Amino acid sequence: MTGTARTLRVATAYYFRNYYRSKSFYLMLIIAILVSVLLTYFSLKYINKLDLIIPKSLLSTLGNSGKEEIFGYLWAFVLLDLPVFASVFFGSTAISSEIENKTAFHIFPLPIGRVTLLVSKYLAAVAVTFITVLIYVAFQAAVFEYLFPGPLLLPFYQSLGLLLIFVFSITAFTFLISSIFNKNTYAYITVFLIYFLVFNAYEIIVEFLYKTTPYYLLNVAADAMEKVYLNISTNPFSTSSSTFAPATVGTLYTSIGVMVAYAIVSFAAALIIFDRKEVK
Repeated sequence: MTGTARTLRVATAYYFRNYYRSKSFYLMLIIAILVSVLLTYFSLKYINKLDLIIPKSLLSTLGNSGKEEIFGYLWAFVLLDLPVFASVFFGSTAISSEIENKTAFHIFPLPIGRVTLLVSKYLAAVAVTFITVLIYVAFQAAVFEYLFPGPLLLPFYQSLGLLLIFVFSITAFTFLISSIFNKNTYAYITVFLIYFLVFNAYEIIVEFLYKTTPYYLLNVAADAMEKVYLNISTNPFSTSSSTFAPATVGTLYTSIGVMVAYAIVSFAAALIIFDRKEVK
């Protein structure tokens, strides 16, 4: 193992340990468990009462075999936001905290390249974020095994794979925002505003005015996690056709490409900004 690789491994383990010992980790742990319990209760209560939440005319087209896809879609719908909150807790303060808390005065002089430092912190943040959301996924798998005995459907594993890619993407995006600001609060608020307000507002405007879906937005690409079950859009202005069939392979590849592009571009930009960052 080369010196750089060994340093990266040690630094990643150090940051990972700091993350899972932090209050943010336990807060996200509580949130993940709480949401999982609520979805578990919902699934057990409404497994035979889907006609109360879905029109009977649509439900009849699926039959009993479609129940797992419906509940899979509902679980994935909630799952979309968990990685965002986790990455904000673990990624938004990755760089800004070093400046605000003045710890950069002690870290920057170390004989470790800034690239190695940021990569190790990024990998640690990705790992702890994925572990947090895996708790929710484990609850889903247990509930589905109870309600639908037998092997889990392919969309479950597809959604899990997309989730992993999304975690890399949204974490890189939060690192980019964190590299811009020197205050944790600004980084927190900016990520939330961009992802939940700016992206969604832009999506609605484009779909309403130009009758096209902005597939290049990160939040739109993340929707693939639920559309592997059912290709249904909850946006009233959506121009994509909603069907009870899963999203096409082309749509999934497009979503993967967009998320990978966000991960690469965001992290590369964060590296450039971080490498030029000065502590005053």
